[in-house]
Amino acid sequence: MENITGLLPIVLMFVLMYFLLIRPQAKKQKLHQKMISELSKGDKIIMNGGLIGTIVEIHATEFKLEVEKATFVRVSRAMVATKITAGNTGSAVAAKPAVKKAPTKRNKASKAK
Repeated sequence: MENITGLLPIVLMFVLMYFLLIRPQAKKQKLHQKMISELSKGDKIIMNGGLIGTIVEIHATEFKLEVEKATFVRVSRAMVATKITAGNTGSAVAAKPAVKKAPTKRNKASKAK
């Protein structure tokens, strides 16, 4: 009986690791694979290296992207990071324009001293 209670913390640690690390990562990977398999001609994508382009041709293991007018590159399917949709610009910084705050009365008073 003492052997079982001695192994219980180790077993609980493995169960906890599964639910906190392994399972969420597997879900994320499955969603990414689904997104890659559903990509079609004309979709705009961002690659892991930061390259942004529009899919022109689809092959078994790669895409042909148009990154600029009449500039094409071949990229591996595995390197696709995300698909750009109308609401997703690919970056949180680009989605929020910089807003400059007006000085408050307190700031004006401290500057006058």
